[in-house]
Amino acid sequence: MHIMFIPSWYHNKRNPVHGSFFKEQALALQECGIKITIAYNEIWPLTLAFKIKEKNGLNYEIEEGLKTYRYKNFNYLPKNPMMFKVFNRRLEKLYKEIIKREGKVDIIHCQSSFWAGISANYISKKYNIPLIITEHSSLKKAVYIKDSYKPLIKKSYSEADILIAVGSGLKKEMSEFCGRKDINIIHNLIPMENFYISNTKNEKFTFFSLAFLEGEKGMDTLIRSYAKYFKGTNSKLLVGGDGSQKDFLIKLCEELKIENQVDFLGALSRKEVSHYMSICDSFVLASRYETFGVVYIEALASGKPIIGTYNGGAEDIINPKNGLIVKVDDVDELGNAMKYIMANINSYNPEDIRNECISRFSKDKITREILKVYDLILSKRG
Repeated sequence: MHIMFIPSWYHNKRNPVHGSFFKEQALALQECGIKITIAYNEIWPLTLAFKIKEKNGLNYEIEEGLKTYRYKNFNYLPKNPMMFKVFNRRLEKLYKEIIKREGKVDIIHCQSSFWAGISANYISKKYNIPLIITEHSSLKKAVYIKDSYKPLIKKSYSEADILIAVGSGLKKEMSEFCGRKDINIIHNLIPMENFYISNTKNEKFTFFSLAFLEGEKGMDTLIRSYAKYFKGTNSKLLVGGDGSQKDFLIKLCEELKIENQVDFLGALSRKEVSHYMSICDSFVLASRYETFGVVYIEALASGKPIIGTYNGGAEDIINPKNGLIVKVDDVDELGNAMKYIMANINSYNPEDIRNECISRFSKDKITREILKVYDLILSKRG
Protein backbone atom coordinates (compact mmCIF):
# COMPACT_ATOMS: atom_id res chain seq x y z
CA MET A 1 0.00 0.00 0.00
CA HIS A 2 1.47 3.34 -1.08
CA ILE A 3 0.16 6.52 0.59
CA MET A 4 0.93 10.00 -0.73
CA PHE A 5 0.89 12.00 2.51
CA ILE A 6 0.25 15.73 1.99
CA PRO A 7 0.64 18.09 4.96
CA SER A 8 -0.72 21.63 4.79
CA TRP A 9 2.20 22.82 6.89
CA TYR A 10 5.47 21.08 7.66
CA HIS A 11 8.88 21.71 9.15
CA ASN A 12 11.39 23.82 7.24
CA LYS A 13 14.74 25.46 7.82
CA ARG A 14 13.11 28.43 9.56
CA ASN A 15 10.76 26.39 11.75
CA PRO A 16 12.10 22.91 12.55
CA VAL A 17 9.08 21.84 14.69
CA HIS A 18 6.29 23.08 12.40
CA GLY A 19 3.79 20.29 11.72
CA SER A 20 5.76 17.86 13.87
CA PHE A 21 2.67 15.75 14.61
CA PHE A 22 2.16 15.19 10.86
CA LYS A 23 5.68 13.81 10.62
CA GLU A 24 5.17 11.65 13.70
CA GLN A 25 1.98 10.18 12.23
CA ALA A 26 3.72 9.45 8.93
CA LEU A 27 6.60 7.75 10.72
CA ALA A 28 4.22 5.66 12.83
CA LEU A 29 2.37 4.47 9.71
CA GLN A 30 5.65 3.68 8.00
CA GLU A 31 6.65 1.56 11.01
CA CYS A 32 3.49 -0.48 10.36
CA GLY A 33 4.80 -1.44 6.93
CA ILE A 34 2.93 1.20 4.92
CA LYS A 35 4.87 2.91 2.14
CA ILE A 36 4.64 6.64 2.88
CA THR A 37 5.79 9.39 0.54
CA ILE A 38 5.56 13.01 1.71
CA ALA A 39 4.45 15.56 -0.90
CA TYR A 40 4.74 19.11 0.40
CA ASN A 41 4.06 22.37 -1.37
CA GLU A 42 6.42 24.61 0.60
CA ILE A 43 4.94 28.04 0.09
CA TRP A 44 7.22 31.01 0.77
CA PRO A 45 5.59 34.39 1.56
CA LEU A 46 6.75 37.33 -0.52
CA THR A 47 7.96 39.01 2.68
CA LEU A 48 10.90 36.58 2.57
CA ALA A 49 11.96 37.70 -0.91
CA PHE A 50 15.77 38.07 -1.13
CA LYS A 51 16.08 36.42 2.30
CA ILE A 52 15.70 32.77 1.31
CA LYS A 53 18.85 31.26 -0.15
CA GLU A 54 17.31 27.87 -0.99
CA LYS A 55 16.76 26.65 -4.53
CA ASN A 56 13.14 26.77 -5.61
CA GLY A 57 11.28 24.05 -7.53
CA LEU A 58 11.29 20.29 -7.00
CA ASN A 59 13.43 18.91 -4.23
CA TYR A 60 13.84 15.36 -2.89
CA GLU A 61 15.45 14.16 0.32
CA ILE A 62 15.04 11.35 2.81
CA GLU A 63 14.19 13.26 5.97
CA GLU A 64 14.38 11.25 9.20
CA GLY A 65 13.61 8.10 7.22
CA LEU A 66 10.70 9.57 5.24
CA LYS A 67 10.90 9.99 1.47
CA THR A 68 10.06 13.67 1.14
CA TYR A 69 9.29 15.55 -2.06
CA ARG A 70 8.97 19.32 -1.76
CA TYR A 71 8.03 21.95 -4.28
CA LYS A 72 9.47 25.21 -3.00
CA ASN A 73 8.45 28.62 -4.29
CA PHE A 74 6.87 31.92 -3.37
CA ASN A 75 3.15 32.61 -3.24
CA TYR A 76 2.93 35.17 -6.01
CA LEU A 77 -0.85 35.58 -5.64
CA PRO A 78 -1.38 36.04 -1.89
CA LYS A 79 -5.03 36.38 -0.83
CA ASN A 80 -6.16 35.68 -4.39
CA PRO A 81 -8.19 32.47 -4.96
CA MET A 82 -6.27 32.04 -8.24
CA MET A 83 -3.30 30.96 -6.13
CA PHE A 84 -4.94 27.54 -5.75
CA LYS A 85 -4.57 26.90 -9.47
CA VAL A 86 -0.86 27.52 -9.02
CA PHE A 87 -0.79 25.21 -5.99
CA ASN A 88 -2.65 22.53 -7.98
CA ARG A 89 -0.01 22.64 -10.71
CA ARG A 90 2.78 22.42 -8.16
CA LEU A 91 1.19 19.42 -6.46
CA GLU A 92 0.64 17.77 -9.84
CA LYS A 93 4.36 18.12 -10.57
CA LEU A 94 5.07 16.49 -7.21
CA TYR A 95 2.60 13.70 -7.94
CA LYS A 96 4.11 12.95 -11.36
CA GLU A 97 7.61 12.88 -9.91
CA ILE A 98 6.48 10.55 -7.12
CA ILE A 99 4.80 8.00 -9.38
CA LYS A 100 7.82 8.09 -11.70
CA ARG A 101 10.22 7.34 -8.85
CA GLU A 102 8.07 5.54 -6.27
CA GLY A 103 5.33 3.85 -8.30
CA LYS A 104 1.54 3.90 -8.20
CA VAL A 105 -0.18 5.86 -5.42
CA ASP A 106 -3.03 3.93 -3.78
CA ILE A 107 -4.40 6.61 -1.45
CA ILE A 108 -3.92 10.34 -0.98
CA HIS A 109 -4.05 11.29 2.70
CA CYS A 110 -3.85 15.01 3.31
CA GLN A 111 -3.62 16.86 6.58
CA SER A 112 -6.00 19.85 6.74
CA SER A 113 -8.07 21.24 3.90
CA PHE A 114 -6.18 24.51 3.66
CA TRP A 115 -4.23 24.30 1.43
CA ALA A 116 -3.56 20.57 1.03
CA GLY A 117 -7.15 19.33 0.82
CA ILE A 118 -8.01 21.71 -2.02
CA SER A 119 -5.10 20.66 -4.23
CA ALA A 120 -5.32 17.01 -3.15
CA ASN A 121 -8.96 16.97 -4.28
CA TYR A 122 -7.86 18.25 -7.69
CA ILE A 123 -5.31 15.42 -8.03
CA SER A 124 -7.76 12.84 -6.66
CA LYS A 125 -10.40 13.66 -9.24
CA LYS A 126 -8.04 14.04 -12.18
CA TYR A 127 -6.22 10.75 -11.58
CA ASN A 128 -9.00 8.77 -9.84
CA ILE A 129 -7.15 8.20 -6.56
CA PRO A 130 -9.04 7.76 -3.25
CA LEU A 131 -8.79 10.81 -1.01
CA ILE A 132 -8.78 11.10 2.79
CA ILE A 133 -8.77 14.50 4.47
CA THR A 134 -7.89 14.75 8.15
CA GLU A 135 -8.87 18.19 9.40
CA HIS A 136 -6.93 19.88 12.20
CA SER A 137 -8.05 23.49 11.82
CA SER A 138 -11.22 25.44 12.49
CA LEU A 139 -12.64 27.52 9.66
CA LYS A 140 -14.36 29.72 12.24
CA LYS A 141 -11.14 30.55 14.06
CA ALA A 142 -8.62 30.65 11.19
CA VAL A 143 -8.35 34.37 10.45
CA TYR A 144 -6.20 33.78 7.36
CA ILE A 145 -8.97 31.86 5.55
CA LYS A 146 -10.91 34.30 3.40
CA ASP A 147 -14.57 33.75 2.55
CA SER A 148 -13.59 33.30 -1.10
CA TYR A 149 -11.57 30.19 -0.15
CA LYS A 150 -14.44 28.48 1.64
CA PRO A 151 -16.28 27.11 -1.43
CA LEU A 152 -13.08 25.29 -2.43
CA ILE A 153 -12.70 23.88 1.08
CA LYS A 154 -16.34 22.82 1.14
CA LYS A 155 -15.88 21.10 -2.23
CA SER A 156 -12.88 19.16 -0.92
CA TYR A 157 -14.85 18.10 2.19
CA SER A 158 -17.84 17.02 0.13
CA GLU A 159 -15.87 15.07 -2.47
CA ALA A 160 -13.33 13.34 -0.21
CA ASP A 161 -13.86 9.59 0.08
CA ILE A 162 -13.38 9.80 3.84
CA LEU A 163 -13.37 12.85 6.08
CA ILE A 164 -11.71 12.79 9.51
CA ALA A 165 -11.76 15.30 12.37
CA VAL A 166 -9.24 15.24 15.20
CA GLY A 167 -11.87 16.10 17.82
CA SER A 168 -15.61 15.97 18.42
CA GLY A 169 -15.99 19.76 18.57
CA LEU A 170 -14.29 20.09 15.20
CA LYS A 171 -16.46 17.29 13.77
CA LYS A 172 -19.59 19.23 14.71
CA GLU A 173 -18.28 22.40 13.09
CA MET A 174 -17.27 20.56 9.89
CA SER A 175 -20.64 18.81 9.65
CA GLU A 176 -22.49 22.12 9.95
CA PHE A 177 -20.25 23.62 7.28
CA CYS A 178 -20.38 20.91 4.61
CA GLY A 179 -23.49 18.91 5.55
CA ARG A 180 -21.71 15.58 5.88
CA LYS A 181 -22.66 13.37 8.82
CA ASP A 182 -20.21 10.54 8.07
CA ILE A 183 -17.19 12.26 9.59
CA ASN A 184 -14.82 10.01 11.52
CA ILE A 185 -12.98 11.11 14.67
CA ILE A 186 -9.35 10.02 14.92
CA HIS A 187 -7.25 11.92 17.42
CA ASN A 188 -3.68 13.05 16.94
CA LEU A 189 -1.01 10.72 18.24
CA ILE A 190 2.17 11.49 20.10
CA PRO A 191 5.30 9.35 20.43
CA MET A 192 4.83 8.26 24.04
CA GLU A 193 8.46 7.16 24.26
CA ASN A 194 9.51 10.83 24.12
CA PHE A 195 7.70 11.60 27.38
CA TYR A 196 8.37 10.16 30.79
CA ILE A 197 7.53 10.38 34.49
CA SER A 198 10.14 12.23 36.51
CA ASN A 199 10.80 11.93 40.24
CA THR A 200 11.75 15.62 40.43
CA LYS A 201 10.60 17.31 43.63
CA ASN A 202 10.11 21.03 43.21
CA GLU A 203 10.78 23.45 46.05
CA LYS A 204 7.89 25.51 44.71
CA PHE A 205 4.72 24.02 43.26
CA THR A 206 5.20 24.43 39.51
CA PHE A 207 2.47 25.00 36.94
CA PHE A 208 3.48 24.76 33.29
CA SER A 209 1.64 26.12 30.24
CA LEU A 210 2.68 25.84 26.61
CA ALA A 211 1.20 27.39 23.47
CA PHE A 212 1.75 29.91 20.72
CA LEU A 213 1.37 33.18 22.58
CA GLU A 214 -1.65 34.41 20.62
CA GLY A 215 -5.03 35.67 21.79
CA GLU A 216 -7.00 32.46 21.43
CA LYS A 217 -4.70 30.63 23.84
CA GLY A 218 -6.05 32.49 26.88
CA MET A 219 -2.67 33.18 28.48
CA ASP A 220 -3.96 36.54 29.73
CA THR A 221 -6.75 34.76 31.63
CA LEU A 222 -4.25 32.28 33.07
CA ILE A 223 -1.95 35.07 34.26
CA ARG A 224 -4.81 37.07 35.81
CA SER A 225 -6.05 33.93 37.55
CA TYR A 226 -2.58 33.02 38.79
CA ALA A 227 -2.05 36.57 40.10
CA LYS A 228 -5.38 36.57 41.97
CA TYR A 229 -4.94 33.18 43.64
CA PHE A 230 -1.19 32.54 43.84
CA LYS A 231 0.58 35.87 44.27
CA GLY A 232 3.07 35.50 47.11
CA THR A 233 2.52 31.74 47.46
CA ASN A 234 5.22 29.08 47.30
CA SER A 235 4.55 28.42 43.62
CA LYS A 236 5.63 29.43 40.15
CA LEU A 237 4.24 29.46 36.63
CA LEU A 238 6.35 28.48 33.61
CA VAL A 239 5.11 29.68 30.22
CA GLY A 240 6.55 28.08 27.08
CA GLY A 241 6.10 29.38 23.58
CA ASP A 242 6.47 32.55 21.57
CA GLY A 243 4.08 34.81 19.69
CA SER A 244 2.70 38.28 19.14
CA GLN A 245 1.36 38.59 22.71
CA LYS A 246 4.60 37.80 24.51
CA ASP A 247 5.53 41.41 25.35
CA PHE A 248 1.95 42.17 26.42
CA LEU A 249 1.92 39.14 28.73
CA ILE A 250 5.27 40.03 30.29
CA LYS A 251 3.99 43.56 30.94
CA LEU A 252 0.78 42.14 32.41
CA CYS A 253 2.81 40.10 34.90
CA GLU A 254 4.69 43.26 35.89
CA GLU A 255 1.45 45.22 36.35
CA LEU A 256 0.04 42.41 38.52
CA LYS A 257 3.35 42.22 40.43
CA ILE A 258 3.94 38.51 39.79
CA GLU A 259 6.95 38.87 37.47
CA ASN A 260 9.15 37.09 40.03
CA GLN A 261 6.84 34.06 39.99
CA VAL A 262 6.32 33.73 36.22
CA ASP A 263 9.08 32.59 33.85
CA PHE A 264 8.70 32.97 30.08
CA LEU A 265 10.74 30.21 28.48
CA GLY A 266 10.40 31.20 24.83
CA ALA A 267 9.99 28.77 21.94
CA LEU A 268 10.89 25.24 23.02
CA SER A 269 12.35 22.31 21.12
CA ARG A 270 10.61 18.93 21.29
CA LYS A 271 13.23 17.76 23.79
CA GLU A 272 12.71 20.85 25.95
CA VAL A 273 8.93 20.34 25.90
CA SER A 274 9.44 16.82 27.19
CA HIS A 275 11.75 18.12 29.93
CA TYR A 276 9.35 20.77 31.22
CA MET A 277 6.37 18.41 31.04
CA SER A 278 8.30 15.97 33.21
CA ILE A 279 9.44 18.42 35.89
CA CYS A 280 6.25 20.45 36.40
CA ASP A 281 3.65 19.48 39.00
CA SER A 282 0.63 20.28 36.83
CA PHE A 283 -0.04 21.43 33.28
CA VAL A 284 -2.63 24.13 32.59
CA LEU A 285 -3.86 25.58 29.30
CA ALA A 286 -6.74 28.06 29.39
CA SER A 287 -7.20 28.37 25.63
CA ARG A 288 -10.42 29.75 24.20
CA TYR A 289 -10.53 27.26 21.34
CA GLU A 290 -8.80 24.00 20.45
CA THR A 291 -9.56 21.48 17.73
CA PHE A 292 -7.81 18.87 19.89
CA GLY A 293 -4.92 19.84 22.17
CA VAL A 294 -1.74 17.80 21.68
CA VAL A 295 -0.05 19.52 24.63
CA TYR A 296 -2.66 18.08 27.00
CA ILE A 297 -1.71 14.59 25.77
CA GLU A 298 1.99 15.31 26.19
CA ALA A 299 1.37 16.32 29.81
CA LEU A 300 -0.68 13.18 30.49
CA ALA A 301 2.07 11.04 28.94
CA SER A 302 4.36 12.64 31.53
CA GLY A 303 1.99 11.60 34.32
CA LYS A 304 0.79 15.12 35.13
CA PRO A 305 -2.73 16.18 36.12
CA ILE A 306 -4.03 18.79 33.71
CA ILE A 307 -6.40 21.75 33.74
CA GLY A 308 -8.18 22.86 30.59
CA THR A 309 -11.27 24.70 29.43
CA TYR A 310 -14.41 23.81 27.53
CA ASN A 311 -12.72 24.85 24.32
CA GLY A 312 -13.91 22.17 21.90
CA GLY A 313 -10.86 19.93 22.15
CA ALA A 314 -10.15 19.44 25.84
CA GLU A 315 -13.53 17.75 26.40
CA ASP A 316 -12.25 14.70 24.48
CA ILE A 317 -9.22 14.43 26.76
CA ILE A 318 -9.88 15.57 30.34
CA ASN A 319 -11.78 13.45 32.86
CA PRO A 320 -11.96 13.30 36.69
CA LYS A 321 -9.06 10.82 36.79
CA ASN A 322 -6.58 13.08 35.04
CA GLY A 323 -7.58 16.66 35.84
CA LEU A 324 -10.19 19.39 35.78
CA ILE A 325 -12.01 21.33 33.09
CA VAL A 326 -13.47 24.82 33.58
CA LYS A 327 -15.36 27.50 31.66
CA VAL A 328 -13.46 29.63 29.16
CA ASP A 329 -12.24 32.98 30.52
CA ASP A 330 -13.50 32.33 34.06
CA VAL A 331 -10.68 33.67 36.21
CA ASP A 332 -12.18 32.41 39.47
CA GLU A 333 -13.10 28.93 38.27
CA LEU A 334 -9.64 28.49 36.78
CA GLY A 335 -7.95 29.76 39.93
CA ASN A 336 -9.97 27.43 42.15
CA ALA A 337 -9.16 24.49 39.88
CA MET A 338 -5.45 25.28 40.17
CA LYS A 339 -5.80 25.57 43.95
CA TYR A 340 -7.56 22.20 44.05
CA ILE A 341 -4.83 20.50 42.00
CA MET A 342 -2.15 22.02 44.23
CA ALA A 343 -3.89 20.92 47.43
CA ASN A 344 -4.72 17.44 46.16
CA ILE A 345 -1.69 16.66 44.01
CA ASN A 346 -0.99 13.42 45.91
CA SER A 347 -4.40 12.04 44.94
CA TYR A 348 -3.31 11.89 41.28
CA ASN A 349 -1.28 8.81 40.40
CA PRO A 350 1.29 9.57 37.67
CA GLU A 351 1.47 5.96 36.48
CA ASP A 352 -2.32 5.70 36.21
CA ILE A 353 -2.48 8.99 34.29
CA ARG A 354 0.21 7.88 31.84
CA ASN A 355 -1.23 4.39 31.37
CA GLU A 356 -4.72 5.73 30.60
CA CYS A 357 -3.18 8.18 28.15
CA ILE A 358 -1.34 5.35 26.37
CA SER A 359 -4.53 3.30 26.13
CA ARG A 360 -6.36 6.20 24.44
CA PHE A 361 -3.76 8.13 22.44
CA SER A 362 -0.72 5.96 21.75
CA LYS A 363 0.60 5.66 18.22
CA ASP A 364 -0.34 1.96 18.18
CA LYS A 365 -3.99 2.77 18.85
CA ILE A 366 -4.19 5.73 16.48
CA THR A 367 -2.36 3.97 13.64
CA ARG A 368 -4.72 0.97 13.96
CA GLU A 369 -7.66 3.35 13.49
CA ILE A 370 -6.04 4.94 10.43
CA LEU A 371 -5.17 1.56 8.92
CA LYS A 372 -8.82 0.51 9.24
CA VAL A 373 -9.76 3.60 7.25
CA TYR A 374 -7.17 2.74 4.58
CA ASP A 375 -8.52 -0.81 4.29
CA LEU A 376 -12.10 0.49 4.13
CA ILE A 377 -11.39 2.98 1.37
CA LEU A 378 -9.58 0.40 -0.77
CA SER A 379 -12.33 -2.19 -0.31
CA LYS A 380 -14.94 0.38 -1.38
CA ARG A 381 -12.92 1.21 -4.47
CA GLY A 382 -12.48 -2.49 -5.24
